[in-house]
Amino acid sequence: MMKKALLMASLLAAPFLTHAHTIQVSPELKIGAYRGAGLQVGLPNTLGFDAVFFDYGHTRYSSNAYDETLHSYRVGLQQMFGQAATHGFQVSIGGVQYDGSKREESRSATGVSIGANYVYQMTDNLAVRTGLDINVFDNQQTYIPADILSNWNLGFILRF
Repeated sequence: MMKKALLMASLLAAPFLTHAHTIQVSPELKIGAYRGAGLQVGLPNTLGFDAVFFDYGHTRYSSNAYDETLHSYRVGLQQMFGQAATHGFQVSIGGVQYDGSKREESRSATGVSIGANYVYQMTDNLAVRTGLDINVFDNQQTYIPADILSNWNLGFILRF
């Protein structure tokens, strides 16, 4: 499923890449009970927004009893506000793949992944962002005790 999502995102982005003059890259740290990293790759000034991007995240939880991994794939939009356009907002939606094991038992599930970030544009080529990822599953198919799993994100944006 994830290979299909990457292929679909690549096919959707191909027409825009031929006209792109700049690219936006944004690494991030995911902080919470589940920790990890993520990467956004996007195109500024696309489709009437300040940026359109693809967001990938890898999050993990390990303990003596559990070993759980999440892979999230989202498509998102960024819009800056105000006359100086220094403050903005990102929103993204997509899917998430869960793989977990508890001793010798394992479970896999898919769900919906939603992201929201506040963006502060420091210079023309550098911004910082912070926000929240929310992943929703059927908790009967995972070892997560609730239907919703959230993580706090902290990252920066570079434009080339």
